[in-house]
Amino acid sequence: MRHEIKKICRIVDELTTLFLKEDTNEVDFKIITSPEKAIIRIVDYNTHFSEKTIAELCQMFNRQRQSEIEEYYWQLAGETDEDDELTLISAMIDSAKAEIKGGNLYLEIIRLAK
Repeated sequence: MRHEIKKICRIVDELTTLFLKEDTNEVDFKIITSPEKAIIRIVDYNTHFSEKTIAELCQMFNRQRQSEIEEYYWQLAGETDEDDELTLISAMIDSAKAEIKGGNLYLEIIRLAK
Protein backbone atom coordinates (compact mmCIF):
# COMPACT_ATOMS: atom_id res chain seq x y z
CA MET A 1 0.00 0.00 0.00
CA ARG A 2 2.83 2.40 0.78
CA HIS A 3 4.16 2.14 -2.76
CA GLU A 4 0.66 2.62 -4.13
CA ILE A 5 0.36 5.93 -2.27
CA LYS A 6 3.75 7.03 -3.58
CA LYS A 7 2.69 6.20 -7.13
CA ILE A 8 -0.48 8.26 -6.78
CA CYS A 9 1.61 11.12 -5.37
CA ARG A 10 4.01 10.84 -8.32
CA ILE A 11 1.12 11.04 -10.78
CA VAL A 12 -0.23 14.16 -9.03
CA ASP A 13 3.25 15.68 -8.92
CA GLU A 14 3.78 15.18 -12.66
CA LEU A 15 0.33 16.58 -13.46
CA THR A 16 0.96 19.60 -11.23
CA THR A 17 4.20 20.27 -13.10
CA LEU A 18 2.37 19.94 -16.43
CA PHE A 19 -0.31 22.46 -15.46
CA LEU A 20 2.09 24.97 -13.93
CA LYS A 21 4.34 24.84 -17.01
CA GLU A 22 1.30 25.83 -19.07
CA ASP A 23 0.79 29.06 -17.10
CA THR A 24 -2.17 27.72 -15.16
CA ASN A 25 -3.25 30.36 -12.67
CA GLU A 26 -5.69 28.28 -10.64
CA VAL A 27 -5.97 24.51 -10.44
CA ASP A 28 -7.74 22.19 -8.01
CA PHE A 29 -6.82 18.57 -7.35
CA LYS A 30 -9.10 16.10 -5.60
CA ILE A 31 -7.86 12.60 -4.79
CA ILE A 32 -10.36 9.89 -3.89
CA THR A 33 -9.04 6.49 -2.79
CA SER A 34 -10.74 3.20 -2.10
CA PRO A 35 -9.53 -0.40 -2.01
CA GLU A 36 -10.64 -0.77 -5.65
CA LYS A 37 -9.21 2.39 -7.23
CA ALA A 38 -7.83 5.87 -6.94
CA ILE A 39 -9.50 8.76 -8.75
CA ILE A 40 -7.72 12.03 -9.40
CA ARG A 41 -10.01 14.89 -10.41
CA ILE A 42 -8.49 18.09 -11.70
CA VAL A 43 -10.09 21.41 -12.55
CA ASP A 44 -7.92 23.87 -14.49
CA TYR A 45 -9.78 27.18 -14.30
CA ASN A 46 -9.61 29.37 -17.41
CA THR A 47 -7.51 26.70 -19.08
CA HIS A 48 -4.80 27.54 -21.58
CA PHE A 49 -4.98 24.07 -23.15
CA SER A 50 -6.48 23.84 -26.62
CA GLU A 51 -9.09 21.23 -27.54
CA LYS A 52 -6.43 19.56 -29.70
CA THR A 53 -3.92 19.36 -26.83
CA ILE A 54 -6.56 17.94 -24.49
CA ALA A 55 -7.51 15.30 -27.07
CA GLU A 56 -3.84 14.36 -27.44
CA LEU A 57 -3.43 14.09 -23.66
CA CYS A 58 -6.50 11.86 -23.39
CA GLN A 59 -5.26 9.69 -26.24
CA MET A 60 -1.90 9.30 -24.51
CA PHE A 61 -3.42 8.71 -21.07
CA ASN A 62 -5.87 6.08 -22.35
CA ARG A 63 -3.21 3.69 -23.55
CA GLN A 64 -2.92 0.29 -21.92
CA ARG A 65 -1.58 0.44 -18.37
CA GLN A 66 1.86 -1.17 -18.14
CA SER A 67 1.95 -2.69 -14.67
CA GLU A 68 4.99 -4.80 -15.50
CA ILE A 69 7.23 -1.75 -15.91
CA GLU A 70 5.72 0.75 -13.47
CA GLU A 71 7.58 -0.60 -10.42
CA TYR A 72 10.86 0.36 -12.04
CA TYR A 73 9.81 3.24 -14.28
CA TRP A 74 8.02 5.47 -11.76
CA GLN A 75 11.18 5.86 -9.72
CA LEU A 76 12.96 7.37 -12.73
CA ALA A 77 10.36 10.05 -13.50
CA GLY A 78 12.38 12.87 -11.98
CA GLU A 79 15.25 12.13 -14.34
CA THR A 80 13.35 12.33 -17.62
CA ASP A 81 11.94 15.07 -19.84
CA GLU A 82 8.31 16.20 -20.06
CA ASP A 83 7.23 13.78 -22.81
CA ASP A 84 8.58 10.86 -20.83
CA GLU A 85 6.77 12.09 -17.74
CA LEU A 86 3.47 12.02 -19.63
CA THR A 87 4.35 8.56 -20.91
CA LEU A 88 5.00 7.54 -17.31
CA ILE A 89 1.55 8.75 -16.27
CA SER A 90 -0.05 6.79 -19.09
CA ALA A 91 1.84 3.65 -18.00
CA MET A 92 0.53 4.03 -14.44
CA ILE A 93 -3.18 4.76 -15.01
CA ASP A 94 -6.12 2.83 -16.39
CA SER A 95 -8.22 5.60 -17.92
CA ALA A 96 -8.64 9.33 -18.32
CA LYS A 97 -11.35 11.63 -19.57
CA ALA A 98 -11.41 15.36 -20.07
CA GLU A 99 -13.78 18.07 -21.14
CA ILE A 100 -13.91 21.84 -21.25
CA LYS A 101 -16.95 23.53 -19.74
CA GLY A 102 -17.23 27.29 -19.31
CA GLY A 103 -13.56 27.75 -20.15
CA ASN A 104 -12.46 25.32 -17.42
CA LEU A 105 -10.77 21.98 -18.06
CA TYR A 106 -12.14 19.01 -16.09
CA LEU A 107 -9.79 16.01 -16.11
CA GLU A 108 -10.46 12.71 -14.33
CA ILE A 109 -7.82 10.01 -14.07
CA ILE A 110 -8.48 6.52 -12.70
CA ARG A 111 -5.95 4.02 -11.40
CA LEU A 112 -7.40 0.63 -10.52
CA ALA A 113 -5.98 -1.44 -7.70
CA LYS A 114 -4.10 -4.46 -8.99
